[in-house]
Amino acid sequence: MSPRAMQTFHHTLDIEAPPSEVWRVLTNPELVREWASAYTDGLSIRTSWREGDSVAWKEPGGATRAAGRVAAFEPGRRLSFEYDEGRVAPEGRSFCETFEISEVDHGTRLDFITGPLDDIGAAALKRPAEAAIREIKSLAEESAQIRRLR
Repeated sequence: MSPRAMQTFHHTLDIEAPPSEVWRVLTNPELVREWASAYTDGLSIRTSWREGDSVAWKEPGGATRAAGRVAAFEPGRRLSFEYDEGRVAPEGRSFCETFEISEVDHGTRLDFITGPLDDIGAAALKRPAEAAIREIKSLAEESAQIRRLR
């Protein structure tokens, strides 16, 4: 039996909002619920937001979609999760999701890296991940625009 090829996805988006707004969208539970709906409607995150502590993504019925730990929590710069259980990390396979934020002239650059994933995991996560980061961009830009009007 040959080993399965593993894939890592790397998506980069420029966002017309300051890094603080992008960070807020990534870590505010109500906003997380909005962009995480790209994976499953009603998906919620359970974590203390402290490096090393547990993280779990729960579906509306209570099933665990993914669980693991907060691998990095650097406010305004980097958020990373390592998953090793749940429906998207079966049979002891683990993978990471990392959000890296950097300031650029016109706002923020968000790099989203997820993997390594086997073909099944990659097929299940590719489209929703792309939709989620587009929603992160939309939420951050909308929030920044509203806050400038106040």
